[in-house]
Amino acid sequence: MNRKFIHFFNIVVGILLILEGGLYIFLMNKDKITHFQSIITTILLLIAWGISYYKQLKTNNKTAWLTVTIIIMVPMILPWLFFI
Repeated sequence: MNRKFIHFFNIVVGILLILEGGLYIFLMNKDKITHFQSIITTILLLIAWGISYYKQLKTNNKTAWLTVTIIIMVPMILPWLFFI
């Protein structure tokens, strides 16, 4: 697999995770109560993405870890399907 594609794809996924996580954290703050579920979910997704990105760079089985990254994107994409 092309190393440039791996970097580009993972940078885009990382930016989307941060943007969507921030969006959920700030939109779910109702009545000045911090929405801990959004914070924890964002942190867990960022950790999983970071591990997957690291494994894509260091192992020979890049395709399997790219699949893991795509699976990590499912919770990120799923809520937007309800707004369409």
